[in-house]
Amino acid sequence: MSGAIDERTRIQAAMDRILSGRPERSNGALTVVALAVEADVPRNASPSATST
Repeated sequence: MSGAIDERTRIQAAMDRILSGRPERSNGALTVVALAVEADVPRNASPSATST
């Protein structure tokens, strides 16, 4: 389960960076693909896939 928590933390941090205009790994687009790239997680680890 710690893997899911780690992915969720990375996704939340990536969302914060994208929404504040400071992407580090992606182009900063508001897309699932850019979020996955920014969070360094597989695309199927999107927020809806990690919800409990």
